[in-house]
Amino acid sequence: MSLTYRQRRFTALEAAGWSERAAAYDRLTGRVTAALAEPLLDDAGVAAGARVLDVGCGTGAVCALAARRGALPTGVDVAAGMLAEARRRHPGLAFAEADAAALPFPAGSFDAAVGNFVLNHLPAPEAAVAELARVLAPGGALALSLWDLPARNRWLGIVGEAIAEVGVPTPAEIAAGPASYRFAERGALLGLLRGAGLTGARVREVSTVVRCAGPDELWEGLLCGSVRASTTILRQPQAVRRRLREAVERRARAYRTRAGLELPARAFIGAGRVR
Repeated sequence: MSLTYRQRRFTALEAAGWSERAAAYDRLTGRVTAALAEPLLDDAGVAAGARVLDVGCGTGAVCALAARRGALPTGVDVAAGMLAEARRRHPGLAFAEADAAALPFPAGSFDAAVGNFVLNHLPAPEAAVAELARVLAPGGALALSLWDLPARNRWLGIVGEAIAEVGVPTPAEIAAGPASYRFAERGALLGLLRGAGLTGARVREVSTVVRCAGPDELWEGLLCGSVRASTTILRQPQAVRRRLREAVERRARAYRTRAGLELPARAFIGAGRVR
């Protein structure tokens, strides 16, 4: 599939942004997403000997977990910096630069495909899911995770609320991207999977807790572990950034514990099989 100019521009923003943040990604976001990799692989039925494609592989955490199960993973990402970090951390695994909507693999190349929190980064999600289905062998499984709505996913929700409170405008190239929570509803995610021809489509909820030592770790982790939110924040004057940080910290107080902060995080995993 050929992307439009706006879609290509957004993809380039994401690729550059994640490349810049690759080394620091695990300060917070990488730890959170890796914690939900196990149920994702479970829902894709990943076991020993399975050929697995991980789309939006980032620093390679899901691929490494699949390899520990005895599977044969291949990770792809549009961010060259993320791929460099993945290869450094996991030198024995296969990684390639590729767009989810135009995968460089023949039909039927994999027994399973997964995408850990990649859907909201794809400018053409329907095309990407159809492409993932194409590269699966008959009976192969696809599993995709994505975050729930901000009201139930507080570690990200408080950031969006702070940006709205301060009244910070969204940069044009970010506004051109996909809606972050378009599929954060059971029916919408089921529709996406069924629209790609998957059978036995199902969606379940998974929850975890994001733990931070305090507001500093939360703030710095968010800046290192997001592209759209952090780009929006970092383009503001220092005075506006201070107001944004104060708004985030004020909301984070509701989640204080003796150990620091514990913020609820909830996601969906949607899965199905090709015929």
